[in-house]
Amino acid sequence: MDGVRGFGTWVRSPAVAGVFYPGDAGALRDTVAGHVAAAPEPPDGDAPKAVIAPHAGYRYSGPTAGAAYRAVAARRGEVTRVVVAGPAHRVALPAVGVSTARAWETPAGEFAVDVDACQALVDEGLAVPADDAHRPEHSIEVHLPFVASVLGDVALVPLIVGRCPPAAAAEALGRMWGGNETLVVVSSDMSHYLDDAAARARDGRTRRAILEGRAADIGPYDACGCVPVAALMLAARERAVVPSTLAVATSADASGDASRVVGYASFGFAAPGPLGPADRAWLLARARAAVAYELESGQADPLDDEDVPERVLLPGASFVTLEVDGELVGCIGSLEAQRPLWRDVARNARGAAFADPRFPPLTGDDLARTTIKVSVLSALAPLPPGHDDLVDELRPGVDGVLLEASGHRGTFLPAVWDKLPTPEDFVDRLVGKAGLPPESWPRDAQVWRYTTDEFADLT
Repeated sequence: MDGVRGFGTWVRSPAVAGVFYPGDAGALRDTVAGHVAAAPEPPDGDAPKAVIAPHAGYRYSGPTAGAAYRAVAARRGEVTRVVVAGPAHRVALPAVGVSTARAWETPAGEFAVDVDACQALVDEGLAVPADDAHRPEHSIEVHLPFVASVLGDVALVPLIVGRCPPAAAAEALGRMWGGNETLVVVSSDMSHYLDDAAARARDGRTRRAILEGRAADIGPYDACGCVPVAALMLAARERAVVPSTLAVATSADASGDASRVVGYASFGFAAPGPLGPADRAWLLARARAAVAYELESGQADPLDDEDVPERVLLPGASFVTLEVDGELVGCIGSLEAQRPLWRDVARNARGAAFADPRFPPLTGDDLARTTIKVSVLSALAPLPPGHDDLVDELRPGVDGVLLEASGHRGTFLPAVWDKLPTPEDFVDRLVGKAGLPPESWPRDAQVWRYTTDEFADLT
């Protein structure tokens, strides 16, 4: 670390031009443009707010990085600042480190540093000046030609992330998160120097941990940028953006040498899209399978599936309702996303079948006549805690409501509006469901609303 130079008084020179990527400006532009053009079409939905992309030599990781930058290309003209956070490979650092330079020079041109932002991170105790660590480091530098090619003239916030707690790095990323004007890039390769089959298996587990939100399960042998990756996962969770896979590869794809490889992957983080018909059908079938497994074996389904659609790997909250010949026989759910959606649905299906205290357990004879309904919940959003204000704010037929007060808790799904169509009745009956005295509104009430995506099988 050092802070000898003042902020904004010097220019950082390239450290790996001509080594990790072409040093000639024309060759560099052509190489980057080729990798972006050859990348697969990004998934439908919003362009990412943040990406994870690799930082090896372009020969090896360029196609995978190209997929990340093709996904954000639609934000050209909107993005005016890019935050790039990469690991410290060459200089030990116990914190998040900023560059004090006014600009970073590359063969693709100069990048102006957002000096005020870097200074603010230091002033607020979220980072330290770390020019000694930045000077020889490649993990940020290799992204800049891609940024220039795809997004044009933007300001740079370079963050080198050392061996610090991911929560500390997440706080720094959160401080820089901004709005639509800011793109966050986390720089990381995946596994290192395994044979190709072992690398792909390990990288597959790491990919699943990223999708499932298990930041603590990603270590330095899984991703050299494990700390900034975990930091992004934490920051993204707080802001309701979720990952999707953009590309995966290993160095063997370029070199042909499968004996000792490095893994690469790119991910985009954006607002979650809706479940598709195939995802819904898969969840319903998996819920039914969880119930059938316990009926046949007498034991809970171990939920050890390997082949799970990516969209339902994301954390989610759900309610599962069971009806036999149109009559309710069980309903169990979760109000907050604490596990992968598919696991939540399967566990709640099992709970609805065998652990709803209002009904006897489902039997094997019942299952064939059982309709399974799944409600996937949105994130909770606070509502006014006063009775009259709450009644005014509710959207009949749309809102599910969670009420907490005096150690009691109760919720109604949006489907309850079919039986209680007025907000006054809906709220008053919810008080009773929560086990609270019906004659007065609780002074310590806390209330949230949510919406649901509801679907059912037709068995």
